[in-house]
Amino acid sequence: MKVVQVSTWKVPCGIAGYTEKLTASMLDSGVQCDIIPIERERLKYMAKNEISQYFESMIEKLVAYDVIHIQHEFSFFAGAYDLDTSISIFSYFLSRILKLQKLVFVTFHSEPSFFEESSQGSVVKIVKKKLSESKWNLLVSRLFNSKSNLNAIVHTKNSRRIFIDSGFKPNKIHILKQGISPIPILNISQEQKISIKKELGFTADSIILSMFGFISHYKGYLTALRALQNLPKEYYLIIIGMPHPYGNDKTLDDIIRLINNSKNNPIRSNNLDERVKMTGYLELEELNKYYSVTNFCLAPYEPETQLSSSAAITWALASGKPVVASKIRAFTEINEEADCFHLFTPGSARELAYQIKNLYANCDLQNKLVNNALNYCQENLWGKAVEAHIQLYQSFKH
Repeated sequence: MKVVQVSTWKVPCGIAGYTEKLTASMLDSGVQCDIIPIERERLKYMAKNEISQYFESMIEKLVAYDVIHIQHEFSFFAGAYDLDTSISIFSYFLSRILKLQKLVFVTFHSEPSFFEESSQGSVVKIVKKKLSESKWNLLVSRLFNSKSNLNAIVHTKNSRRIFIDSGFKPNKIHILKQGISPIPILNISQEQKISIKKELGFTADSIILSMFGFISHYKGYLTALRALQNLPKEYYLIIIGMPHPYGNDKTLDDIIRLINNSKNNPIRSNNLDERVKMTGYLELEELNKYYSVTNFCLAPYEPETQLSSSAAITWALASGKPVVASKIRAFTEINEEADCFHLFTPGSARELAYQIKNLYANCDLQNKLVNNALNYCQENLWGKAVEAHIQLYQSFKH
């Protein structure tokens, strides 16, 4: 069986990283798996007809494979244009691929969120929502439902529900969880930990919270900072990462503004400039130093987040540190299965601070969360995720 993945590749992108791990595990399992890259840097300077031609040029490269697997994100098919362009070009690309009479799978890493958006608001917003829904049903859902050799993959039960609501038949959607890479757990003595803390600029008695990954609004950085203002002065926050290179999110600017605005606060514990460390991108050796002194990983994602999967959260679960996370649907679903998060209400900074303090005072709960998280990771290692992929591929072979 010869498999090809159509995805972003070797660029700073969560899906590129996902595809790299998926491909490596397939090769380890003895399955030939190649990559045809989606080059977003080129696409953003192309006109709409050039984007269509770009994807058309991939078709002849796909002929040699038995299974064609597309890693989907809406922005991959839009270039510099909008959601409607993405839907049109994705549908066109799928239609052309299906003429090859190959098995085709699409992993949807994000959901068609316009089906979940409120129907209230301005007339323009309502009309735009209805048009997007109609276009999706006509060009995407109908295509999946009418072609026996085309199937969708999602990561969660909630994503499955949303895709069914968007017009997909239930038998066209398959749940395969995101694979997880094990992380070596660093066992260091208290003396070593104090030494590393001092090296990194923290006090010996500091309690360190960390957030990891691309800096985006939906991850709740401002909620974390406001929670820190409600915590005693021995609590610190490390922000590891930078804004996504393809995004225009101004969250880093918002973080800096909030930190600067806190400088003149008469309550010293609210003075964030001495209690927040932003590291930017870190190589693995330096990253491990910060994780070795971290007490808790934070995932305070915003309430509107419609996340299907997250490399950052799998990293946190595998880190050997307790994870405090907001009750968004993706995290609640994992917690129902594994009981591995200390949850709080999204967007509630004071509640987050309260839950962090409670967790710090409860060593038994910390140990339970870590053990449950590591067990969950063990059950969802990349090797097992790939086994599930291969079984799915083979189940549709004639």
